[in-house]
Amino acid sequence: MINHTTYFVFFFESVAIFMTVFFFIQYSIIKRKEHLNYAIYLLCLSVYYILAVPEVLFKVDISNAKILDAYNLFKRPVQFLSSVFYTTFIIYYLGLKTKSAFLFRFFRSLNVLYVAASLGCFLCNLFDLPYDNVYYIFSLLLFPLQVYVLFTLFRHKVPYSNYIIWGSIIIVVTSSLTLIYSIYLLKYDQGDLYANAKSYFPVQVGIMMDMFLFTIALQKKIADNEKALINAAFARQQAVLLERERIIADLHDDVGGGLSSIRMMSDLMVQKSNSSVDNSFASFGQKISATAKEIAQRMHTIIWSLNAENDTLENFSEYVRQYGVSFFENTGITFKYNAVDLPGGKQLGGVLRKNLFLIIKESFHNIIKHSDANTVTVTIATNKNVLAIEVIDNGKNKQNDQEPVAGSGNGLKNMKKRMSEIGGSIHFSTVNGMAIYLEVGIA
Repeated sequence: MINHTTYFVFFFESVAIFMTVFFFIQYSIIKRKEHLNYAIYLLCLSVYYILAVPEVLFKVDISNAKILDAYNLFKRPVQFLSSVFYTTFIIYYLGLKTKSAFLFRFFRSLNVLYVAASLGCFLCNLFDLPYDNVYYIFSLLLFPLQVYVLFTLFRHKVPYSNYIIWGSIIIVVTSSLTLIYSIYLLKYDQGDLYANAKSYFPVQVGIMMDMFLFTIALQKKIADNEKALINAAFARQQAVLLERERIIADLHDDVGGGLSSIRMMSDLMVQKSNSSVDNSFASFGQKISATAKEIAQRMHTIIWSLNAENDTLENFSEYVRQYGVSFFENTGITFKYNAVDLPGGKQLGGVLRKNLFLIIKESFHNIIKHSDANTVTVTIATNKNVLAIEVIDNGKNKQNDQEPVAGSGNGLKNMKKRMSEIGGSIHFSTVNGMAIYLEVGIA
């Protein structure tokens, strides 16, 4: 018949193994060493209590010294080994290597002590050397050392150390209760076959409380780290936005003002040279004015692409329409524009907007130079998460039937390069004029 002691032992082992698997899974996902060390610590505890109460789990007669020796061979070594991984867990969990050099050295020294104790116990068990008195004295000496650990952690105020302090207090208190309870059971309840297993009840309850506490602590640290990453990402985003605004202001104030001055002076040069015999100044002034106008337009495009307020599909569509109307004004070419069912609030980043616009701009220049067209139609539409743009003219096809070659020599190459940079595709048609088809995915 299974009594309450057996139930409790199986319950404790089940919880310990479950939490071991849980923290191993956590480690496999987020690769944090504190999860790995805590998982190994719990595994060592599970093994230790299996070895400590074989009379419950394996129905072993603990009065038989030979049978019991097989379990005792590893019992105390595993106990100290669990302390090694628990101490390593503390080092990684609190980040002592970077936050407290003193505590880092102190806990590493503790680990050396625990490893030596584990190895010493194993060798003494292996060669059947008596060392019980040394073991008990060493265990008693560990008590003030644990108290000193708590005091040191409290004094240094390392972040998250309060969880370690409370967990250690629980273990120290329940370990003391286990010692007192074991003395009581051995003295007053010697006939109970499960007295040995019952003596571990207080510390096992403390360990389960410790598991629960550190599960909360580790999850809180993960949440805090994620919050810190989100805040850092937001701060970087704000810094980028501020830098974009600064660049926009600098371009507008410094470069824009200089270009306006150049245009004014070149216009004056043209006006004065018109009244003179030598018209070379007029031609030179017109070139300066045209160049300044082109640079100003390019600067405006850069400012427009940098401004986060323009990161929408509606703004891009309107910008293309306004540019087309302005570009083909006084050219004899009719500009037509269609925006088909564009969704509101759709985001379109600066890099994407800039590349798409420069491709459209290049196609407009090619139409003026090479097409002899009298109508240009631009259509912008979306199909789910795909943005489609068409630029079609009715000019005379001066290109081959397969793929047009831009008059600038590098125009077509630049178009393809820009679409490749934004992960889109570009296609051409030379039937009844020139048609350029652009497609790119948008979020």
